[in-house]
Amino acid sequence: MAKIAFIQEELRDRFGVMLLSACLGEHGHERDVFVAEKSHDLVSEVKAFKPDILAFSTMTAGVPFALKTMRELKEATGAMTLMGGPHATFYPEIIGEKGIDAVCVGEGEGAIVDLANAIDRKESIYEIKNLWVKDRENPEKIYRNELRERTDINALPMFDRDLYFNKYKELAEAPTKKIFIAKGCPFDCSYCFNHSLKEMYKGKGKYLQFYTVDRVLDEIRFINEKWGMKWLQIITDTVNVDKSWFMEFMRRYKEEFNIKYICNVRIDRIDEEIVQMMKESGCDRVNYGIEHGDSEIRKNVLKRDMTDEEIIRGGELFTKYGMRVQTANIIGVPHETVETAMSTVRLNRKVKPDIAQVFILQPYPKTQIYEYSKNAGFLAPDYIHSVSGTGFQLSFDGSENKMQLKLEDEKKLVRLFYLFNFFVQHSWTDRIHKIILAVPFLRLYKMIYMYPIVKQHFKYGKGVREKLEVLKKFFCNILKG
Repeated sequence: MAKIAFIQEELRDRFGVMLLSACLGEHGHERDVFVAEKSHDLVSEVKAFKPDILAFSTMTAGVPFALKTMRELKEATGAMTLMGGPHATFYPEIIGEKGIDAVCVGEGEGAIVDLANAIDRKESIYEIKNLWVKDRENPEKIYRNELRERTDINALPMFDRDLYFNKYKELAEAPTKKIFIAKGCPFDCSYCFNHSLKEMYKGKGKYLQFYTVDRVLDEIRFINEKWGMKWLQIITDTVNVDKSWFMEFMRRYKEEFNIKYICNVRIDRIDEEIVQMMKESGCDRVNYGIEHGDSEIRKNVLKRDMTDEEIIRGGELFTKYGMRVQTANIIGVPHETVETAMSTVRLNRKVKPDIAQVFILQPYPKTQIYEYSKNAGFLAPDYIHSVSGTGFQLSFDGSENKMQLKLEDEKKLVRLFYLFNFFVQHSWTDRIHKIILAVPFLRLYKMIYMYPIVKQHFKYGKGVREKLEVLKKFFCNILKG
């Protein structure tokens, strides 16, 4: 049987890796996961495993780590390298980089099993669907294979949590456990990859798929009995997109479990029946995207077709039932000014979130927002996006950060990014926001920005030691620089 080493930079139990591991396990292949930040000598540890395949599931921001580590491990082990995940799916041309032998485009469950089987049987690997593969003798030659049909998720095995939990006890002992309940999203937000992925899989099976309620409840029961949990985090873009599924799940969940849960909803699909049942079934916190307070930007630029009234009504319902709310928002969109960004702050105030999370827009190529930004002349002259990744990097050393778009109010918008949640929670800032945002970057912004993050860790952390560690990192980061 083949041996597959999954490599990642940070310690997180990743659903994609756990699913691939489960599929490989059904075919008898040996798997292990190696986390760089938890390794004393990653190269030696991976080399001792003697892998046949070095597998990296990579988002764009993680590409620099993946390329560097892939080359080091390939040289040390001689194993075949495989990159999958969002970056490889949308930028398969990365296979031209040194050290990459193959990339997986789209779903990897069938492809990685076929690859492992072929290596084990010493068969050709050049015609496996979903894979782009370099010719061993002539690396300039690339075999670009077609996509297979989209997998029926209810035919797949349960996620292999043992892969992580047996090796990294902090994950097994974490008070919050996660479940994955659906694949795909029916919406077309311009900054998201879903639109492109739907186009990619058109005619190749059902795009939006939910696990059956029975299957999800079985998995929750299994996790709770084997490892225990204090909180449950339900992972899917919008759990309420299928109301009948969600209502059935909540009715049955509250009958069996007394575990508080966290979930993501689409706010314009919320009604009082859903919210009341969420409260009764133990929803502790709900997350939803507002994204922008200017209705024209929200609808025409971000493709979020929802009204202010729908957003406010949903917020009022969650307030009525005493539920905690975390919103998601974006700053730095095309046409953004301080005043349009402040409209996002003001709309958030109307829904009274416990935490208003905010992100700087990242216009990745092959998304609709990239094309819009490019055609409207908003891409900065030094905008660079390549296989090595890009992104807005947080900096607290007193220097100004740069946005990806060319915006007149850039410096003030960056400051507003750090102060966003503070502005939402304190309406008095409206009267002096122009003065505040005119002040050069201060180290104090770091403390203001990080406070709600620390607060979250304290609520969902597993004990005194972990909470003290969070505090230590908090103050060290403030003093650093």
